[in-house]
Amino acid sequence: MQNELEQIINNPNSGNEIKLKGKIRLSINQGKTFTVGRLCVKGIIQIARSDITIDGGDAEIEVNIDDCTTSDWSLFFVHPMARNVQFNNLRIRIRIQNPQHSTRTFSFIYNTAYGLKLNNCHVEMYSDKQLNMVGVYNNGNLDTHMETRADNLVIDNCLLKAECVTKEFDKECVVYGVYNYLANSISIQNTFIYAINVGNSDRQKAIGVYTNGRFGRFIGNNIKANASHNVGREKEQAYAFGFINEGLYSIIESNNIVGEWAGMSVGLENREAFAIVSGNKILATHTICGRSIRNYGNNTIIECNVLTSTSRNARLIEHMAHNCVISRNIMEVLMVQSECRSGCGIYAVGTDCTENIIS
Repeated sequence: MQNELEQIINNPNSGNEIKLKGKIRLSINQGKTFTVGRLCVKGIIQIARSDITIDGGDAEIEVNIDDCTTSDWSLFFVHPMARNVQFNNLRIRIRIQNPQHSTRTFSFIYNTAYGLKLNNCHVEMYSDKQLNMVGVYNNGNLDTHMETRADNLVIDNCLLKAECVTKEFDKECVVYGVYNYLANSISIQNTFIYAINVGNSDRQKAIGVYTNGRFGRFIGNNIKANASHNVGREKEQAYAFGFINEGLYSIIESNNIVGEWAGMSVGLENREAFAIVSGNKILATHTICGRSIRNYGNNTIIECNVLTSTSRNARLIEHMAHNCVISRNIMEVLMVQSECRSGCGIYAVGTDCTENIIS
């Protein structure tokens, strides 16, 4: 079935809009191999044609994968020449049942092309063994403020859920909702992103969104990272990061960002300069070590946010940068006072923490 879909998508006679219909079941135990830089990626369905729209409004897709431990895999692999591909109205459930734990990575979409768009797509991925998982892996592959091959990604009005649940932990394992590698000018809005990972240390992490590309815009999303330790009393659990930003000039506005149920929960970790963090509700909850915002980025504005935590050792803002503006935020630790062991509203220390305006 996957070969038939691939042929239809890449056939010029199919037109620029491909409509999927009916119940589609894919059972996968092998795939084709492509070399991408130093990575070996197995694409179940390859897309090599530009300016096409794949519409799944009349389809329901289920994917069962028996073994993806021999390489990095993706359900859809978008080749660099396939510019301006758009996915609309997809409904996809992916279940991975590997025979053993693996340090390999499975992605719903592995994109290497300019102008990919996802609109109104509902994607759920599940693995019962340790496996690195990514909802959308956007690989720009070039550290430049000029154009990269995967620039201009747009994700709008979607649901992306990736879940790795196991009872044994012997490997490093990270689950991402969205992973943007060096691609610039991406835009994510009105989207629910949910990453879940189970573990017993910082070797296992759940991260809602990670980006290190420039000029990103993240507006009006619901982003949640969950590490499945709902008691919140042990640091020896997986770590949860709602959002990690390492990209210059990022705009992060009007989002709900949560890191929860973890050995350490961080709502937003900003590591790069010239970020605007405004009008968000950011929460670090159900954890022994909660950080609503950790800021290492110089020349950053953090304003008009609601910052809360249910940590027993909370820091609502942990600030280690200079020439920043922190103002007009509402901040409160929501854990009952008798349970709190330590805490701080704005923790600003270090030799680089200078020339800031905090009001």
